[in-house]
Amino acid sequence: MDKKYHQQVKLLLEVLPFVMKEDCFALKGGTALNLFMWDFPRLSVDIDLTYVPLDARDIALKNIDNGLANIKKNIEKARSDLKVQLKSKKLIINAKGVAPIKIEPNTILRGTLYPIVYKDLASKAEDEFNLSVLDVRMLSLADLYGGKIVAALDRQHPRDLFDVKMLFEHDGLTDDIRKAFLVYLISHERPMHEVLKPNLQNIDIIFEREFLGMTSEPIELEVLIKTRESLIEQIHATLTQDEKEFLMSFKRGEPTWSLLGVTGVEALPAVQWKLKNIKTMTIERQDLMLEKLENALSL
Repeated sequence: MDKKYHQQVKLLLEVLPFVMKEDCFALKGGTALNLFMWDFPRLSVDIDLTYVPLDARDIALKNIDNGLANIKKNIEKARSDLKVQLKSKKLIINAKGVAPIKIEPNTILRGTLYPIVYKDLASKAEDEFNLSVLDVRMLSLADLYGGKIVAALDRQHPRDLFDVKMLFEHDGLTDDIRKAFLVYLISHERPMHEVLKPNLQNIDIIFEREFLGMTSEPIELEVLIKTRESLIEQIHATLTQDEKEFLMSFKRGEPTWSLLGVTGVEALPAVQWKLKNIKTMTIERQDLMLEKLENALSL
């Protein structure tokens, strides 16, 4: 692993307990996966958060602001060597000689599909940084990978593809993870058909510039490209007819929730927001989107 990232991760782990004092937040993303769920296969230098309660938007945003303000205050009180900036609903932590780290809640993807879990810092990370971080509140594996798979298909960053590779080496694409993916898919800003059948991007340069040196073991670009191919194939091979019909019903603006086989989806703010947007589409636009989704699902 590249030493330039080492101090960033150490700083992240030092401030994470201050974040966990705010009960409304749960850890998600690459840090949750690679420092807590898996045994430190790669570095991660951001603290991405989910606001857990299903509050109304105005209440949620106010509580997010208060939570970030509390984190800032507590870090500055305990660590005079750190400078904490609050900008646009995220915190930037600066330490002398260390690249900044970011603490950022997602203001749209609020709530969780499955119950939150608690994890301790991975043993390899404990040994590497001589730190112990216990009982970190985080999203379930299914929620983590529901969002991660959408990201891997959308932006196709090597980090996300590596995390998918780790999934394939452990639990694989389980029913719970696939259903979570569908929930994050309908919540996503990009049209569903563009995620399900993405245009494959050239990731050579971004692999060299933004990913090399982040893993505990060397990895070839070709492995990540094959992971991307396998992910697309597995999703389309495992989607059930009911799940496909659910996506179509959602795109019509009249979701049949029972087809998904997971409770509570309709209460998630991002799902409600996306459904509201669908219902404001013109008939012509909606018909076009339905046709593209139908083609992507091979219906």
